[in-house]
Amino acid sequence: MAIITKLLTVLLLATLLFGCTTTVYNITSTNELNGNKLLTGRLLFFVNEIPFEDGIGFTIFIKESTDKELRELKPDENGYIYVSVEKGTYHIKRITYRDLHGHFRFPIHEGPGIDVSASDTVVNFGTIKVSLQQHITSRISYVTTYGYPYTGTYIPSALKPTLRLAQIPDRDVTHQYILKDFGILPESMREEDLNFPDETYTAL
Repeated sequence: MAIITKLLTVLLLATLLFGCTTTVYNITSTNELNGNKLLTGRLLFFVNEIPFEDGIGFTIFIKESTDKELRELKPDENGYIYVSVEKGTYHIKRITYRDLHGHFRFPIHEGPGIDVSASDTVVNFGTIKVSLQQHITSRISYVTTYGYPYTGTYIPSALKPTLRLAQIPDRDVTHQYILKDFGILPESMREEDLNFPDETYTAL
């Protein structure tokens, strides 16, 4: 009974901490939209300003304003997103990063919303650059304290990795990609401007 109680407690804490999530996969045909809208764009990942091919280790979560559920995105090998969504306003709410030195979670507090209206067919948010800065000292700090009973995962706040988001002006790349692969008419696509605040997010 004690073991079951502990398991339930762990599950409850995990739910409170991470919330409900579902994985949203890229569509392979517009037939999969089933009356929904197509949300498309590209995510480019950088670690210490070095392009991170395939974005391996990064996970992006979005949320519709009125929904409690987080949706995990699965970009393709080139970073493209093309998912079926209903009308609403979608925000990037969390980004996580995992490497050999740990698992870092970045809550996004003030991200702009991507508006998808009833009149939209395709909404293109262009290209979002996800830049992670990780000081080499933070890696050393993690490794040297690992294994100690109380400070195994401790990294001083000043050394924790930081993250910055920005929309960069190469919308045409996403535009051409989605038109070619799905045979969508150019006039069916609406471009969305995102004004990310000049804010750096620190890992929890």
